[in-house]
Amino acid sequence: MKRFTPKILIKYLIKEFSLSLIIFIAIFSSLIILFTFVEEVVFFKGKDINNNFFLKVFILTLIKSPTLILNFMPFIFLFSGILFFVKFMKNNEITPMRLSGFSNEFIALVPGIFSFFLGLIFICIVSPITSTLSKYYETGKNRYSDNDNLLIMSDTGIWIKESSKNIKYIIRADKISDQDFSTLKNLSIYVFKNNFFSKRIDAEQVKIDGYKWKIKNGTNITENKSEKLRNFVFNSDVDINKLKNYFNNSDVFSIWNINNELKEIRKRGYYGQELVIKLNKYLSLPFMLFSMIILASLFTIKMKVALNNSIYIFLAIIAGILIYFLSDLSIALGKNGKIPLVLSVWIPVILIITLTFYTLLQNDD
Repeated sequence: MKRFTPKILIKYLIKEFSLSLIIFIAIFSSLIILFTFVEEVVFFKGKDINNNFFLKVFILTLIKSPTLILNFMPFIFLFSGILFFVKFMKNNEITPMRLSGFSNEFIALVPGIFSFFLGLIFICIVSPITSTLSKYYETGKNRYSDNDNLLIMSDTGIWIKESSKNIKYIIRADKISDQDFSTLKNLSIYVFKNNFFSKRIDAEQVKIDGYKWKIKNGTNITENKSEKLRNFVFNSDVDINKLKNYFNNSDVFSIWNINNELKEIRKRGYYGQELVIKLNKYLSLPFMLFSMIILASLFTIKMKVALNNSIYIFLAIIAGILIYFLSDLSIALGKNGKIPLVLSVWIPVILIITLTFYTLLQNDD
C-alpha cells in the first residue's frame, strides 16, 4: 500500500473540511436570513415605509445577517466537523490513513488547527466588516423607523438629540454616575423652537426614572434671564433602557477599536461589561473553533462505530445546546460578580479543550 505523505494528506483534509464548512455556512446563513427577514417584517409592519417595503426590509436583513452568522460560527464549525469526520467514516477512509501511520489525533488536529487560523481571520478581517455593517443597520433602522432621536458619545461627553414637532432638544452629560444609568452628571439641555435657540437647562445631577428625568436644583437659562429650578421633571423620549442599549450594543465594535471604545466609555462612568465580554469573545474565538473540531472528532472517529446520520445530528444539537447553556451561565455568573468577568468568557473554552483533549489522547484499544 502506498503511504500517504503528510503534505498531500494535510491538503486533502483541509480541502474536504472546507467543503463541509461551506455547506453549513450556506445552511446557517439561509436560516439566519430567513428568520431575520421575518423578524424585521414584523418590526416594520407598523412603520411608515411607503415604497418598496419588502426590498428595504430585505436589504436591512442582509446588512444585519453577517454579524449573526459570525456569532454562530462555533456551532457552524461543530456541525461542519461532524459532517467532515462522518464522510471519512462512511467512505472507509480512516482505516487506510491509520494503516499509513496517521493517528486519529493527527486527522482531528489538521482541521482543528486550520479552524484556529480561520478564527484569526474572522476576528482580524471579518469583524471590522460586520461591525461596520451593524452600524449601517442601526442607522438604517432608525431612519426607516422615522426615529429622529440620536445618541452619540464623544470626547466632550454623551450627546442626545430629540425631536418633538417643532421643538428639538440637544442634551449633553459629562458622565454616568451609577452603573444602572439612573444618574447623569453635569447635564445641559438645549431647547430649540423652529430651529432657533430658546433656552438652556443646566443641572449638576439628574435622576432618571423611565422617561422622566428628575432635575433638582437646576437652572433655566434664557436670553434675558435665568431662574432656579427646585423640582423640575423633563419628559424625554429616550428612556434608561435606550441608554443601556447604546452602550451594550457591542456588535458595532470590531477587534481593532473595541478596546479604545471601552476606555472612552469608562471615562463616562460606565464599566462596559458587554464590551469586555465581546472583546474576550473575539480573543477566544480561534480557540473555540479549534475546540469544536476536537469535540466533533469525539462524536465520530473516536467512537469507532458508524451511527445513523440522525444520531449524529442529535448529538450535535445536544452538544450545541449544552455549550450555549454553559457559556450563558458562565457569563451570567461573571456579570453578577461571582467569578471574574474575563474568566467567565474563557471558562467554557478552557473546559471544552481540556476535556476533549484528555479524551482524544486516550490510547485506542
